[in-house]
Amino acid sequence: MRPFSARTTAISAMTLLVVSVAAPAHARATPLPLGKANYAMAIGSLDADSTENWVRLAQYTFAGDGKVVQQYWQWSQRVHVPRTSTGITAQDCAGRDCTVLTAAGWETADASQTLRGTYTTKNGTLTINWSNDHDESWKLSTASAGKLAAAELAGNDFDATHGFGNGSNARWTQRIPASVVKAADWTKMKHRYALWKTAYDPDLGYEGYVDQGDGEPFWAREWHICTDKRCLGAKTNASATIHTAYYIAPANAAPAHRRDTLWHWHTELADARGEICYTGNSHVKPMIQVVDDDGRFHGWVGVEASLNQTTQAGPNDDDIGVFHIIG
Repeated sequence: MRPFSARTTAISAMTLLVVSVAAPAHARATPLPLGKANYAMAIGSLDADSTENWVRLAQYTFAGDGKVVQQYWQWSQRVHVPRTSTGITAQDCAGRDCTVLTAAGWETADASQTLRGTYTTKNGTLTINWSNDHDESWKLSTASAGKLAAAELAGNDFDATHGFGNGSNARWTQRIPASVVKAADWTKMKHRYALWKTAYDPDLGYEGYVDQGDGEPFWAREWHICTDKRCLGAKTNASATIHTAYYIAPANAAPAHRRDTLWHWHTELADARGEICYTGNSHVKPMIQVVDDDGRFHGWVGVEASLNQTTQAGPNDDDIGVFHIIG
């Protein structure tokens, strides 16, 4: 039997060996992008001359080992999904009591898809290599005194043309209630968008274009909490009978997620169909709440997926694009 001192020496050597092996793994830790783990991203391929445009709304979750997981929902002009119910009924807040609609798929996490990849950040640029052999890069900047990060699409190899997002360390389950959203200073909620649309000329037919805007406050600024306290309603160009009805509601009735939807339509269109709540080509806009490190609400990153379901014009009557409303 070896003396105790010899056994101690051997154990110490083994301990040193374990520490030596483990140390490089710790040294390989990858800094989070601007120190933020969770990014809400909107990305799209918007070509004025195409009727096969697509948009994607995603939650990117970064880990300190250089890995990233993307949970995303995607809509395309190639597949005309209908509008679907959120299960949230908006009462006494927008002039018409209606069940809020969204783009089909957004109402359930089961419709999402997953990508995994690795990432690096260098000189303010985030580069991601996905497991499907595609890559993308984002230019990062700080916002809200460092409590929030902003991301701007800088490059990719899958034909995306527009993209932006925001990141923080707020949990994906950290939902901001309607009362806080209503209380936000909506005069400072800047609306940036790139939306594919068409114009119709009797001689030339339909012509696609990408409508873009940045820097102005969002159209609706006076919001009212609906009866069930989970949703908001607003009106613009209001008269007793003609106005645009706006609704913001959770993507579904489940708690503890940051997925919202914006739904709006003209009341005269509903009236022309003999309806209280419009069932035609309303605007449906899935959104993810932007929440900073301190839990403060800043707005949304979103996409429009208003795909034609009622006219004979096919994709020429689609509205599809990316946007954010940030304050």
